[in-house]
Formats: sequence, structure tokens, C-alpha cells
Amino acid sequence: MNGIPNLLEVAGSLRLKVKEEDLERCDGVLVRPKGINRGIIAVRRDIRSTGRKRFTIAHEIGHFILTKHDEEGAICKPRDIEGWDRGAKERERQADDFAAEFLIPATVVAARLSTATPSLKRIEMLANECETSLSAAAWRYCDLTTEQCAVVWSENGLISWSKRSSEFPFFIEKGRVIEQGSYASNCFRGENVPSQAESVPADAWIESSNLIEGSRIYEESRALPSYGSVVTLLWIKDRIQRKSEYDEVEGDPLDPNDFTVYRKRWPR
Repeated sequence: MNGIPNLLEVAGSLRLKVKEEDLERCDGVLVRPKGINRGIIAVRRDIRSTGRKRFTIAHEIGHFILTKHDEEGAICKPRDIEGWDRGAKERERQADDFAAEFLIPATVVAARLSTATPSLKRIEMLANECETSLSAAAWRYCDLTTEQCAVVWSENGLISWSKRSSEFPFFIEKGRVIEQGSYASNCFRGENVPSQAESVPADAWIESSNLIEGSRIYEESRALPSYGSVVTLLWIKDRIQRKSEYDEVEGDPLDPNDFTVYRKRWPR
């Protein structure tokens, strides 16, 4: 795919040397002499996934060039890198966001995603094409898709983190138990699940008074045994919320000069 960066060339242009080391208790380290614009990135040698290793390098490059990250080096534990939950440290989240945009540039992939039916296969292809991790590709997919989608990453039967697209109208709570009736629950029990998105009760994933009773959401889940995790893609294909911000307020007359999220005045 055109536009995907060569990390070693980029690091070299920034006067950063990349080395693999036998690190303990951390995945990546940025070492930089105080007052000198150069440094060394050390990456844990035994990281199994090439995509994860590339993301770690990009994450450390982020620490090197981001504003207010330049006063010191960085020692990044496994949870600091791709730590997508809202409780992650702000500096680490910024470095993650930088790495995701750096490795999966919107200008290269956004147009392709807008025409693709949501699926984990599409996300996996994105990870392979951009040579990054599945979790980073899933996060970036929700940043760029125009569909009502969310990705949920679960460990030990609990939601570790979730990422919603801008169009997905419901919050998914971190730490919530994976409900029976979801395919993710079947994955944790070692049962077979469909290889493509199928509908499940929406309340298996969403707790909201704004949810239409009996509504259904499309779910595709995949077990990741080597990580002890399950990745899930949720897709709202048909309307499932009682009220939407796009609904007209009852009894409110149309104003041709009103230009809001509810109505748009076309230019003449």
C-alpha cells in the first residue's frame, strides 16, 4: 500500500537509532541525552507480533517529537503501548494516537474504508497492509469509518476497552461482564461462532433507556487465544435508539435560516 512509512528510515532521519534488546517489564524505551536532539529507541526483542513491534517503535518516535514529550526519555510498559482505555496516561495516549495516524494514515485508507462493509476481516486486512497490530487497526478503523460501529476488546470475560465511531450513539462501559447471548461470551467458553457478523439482542451489549425494546445489533467476535482475549466488532445496521439527535423536535416549526445538526440550510 502506498503511503505506509518505513520506520527505520524515519527514525534515522530524526537521528534516532533503533535497537532490539532483552528488556524486562517494558516493551519500549526512548533514551535521549538532555539538550541533544538525538536518541536511541530500544524495543523488546521477544515481542511476537511484527505489527506490535512496529507500533512500539512508532509510539517511541511519538514521544521523541510530540510537544511536551521532549524533556525526558520514556520507559513504556506493555500496558502503556496500545493502552486504548480511557484510564491510560495522557502522554501514552498521545503517543498511541500519533503511532496510529503515522502507521495508518487517514489520507491513504479513509476512502477505502468508506466503501467497505464493516467486518473483522476488513480490519485484519488493514492491519496486514499497514503492518501494524490488530488492536491498532481496529481503533483506527473506528476513527475513520462512517458506519455506526464499535470495537470491543475483552479479557477474562470483561470489557478492557472499547472504541466507538463518531456515528455510534451508545456508550459501552469498561469493566462490564460480557453478557450471555453475545458471541463474545461463546468465544470465552470455547464455542464456535459465526465467521461473519450476525444479529444478536442489542441489550447484550448496550444498557440504555434509549434502546428500542427487542432491537438487535450485528456482532462479529473472534477469540485470540495467544492473548487470552476476544475482539468484537459491533455494527448498527438498522435504527435501535428511541430518540436521535437528528430527530426533529415535535411542534418546532422549520426555520429556513436554521443551520444546526438537526437541519441544514442549503446555500443558494
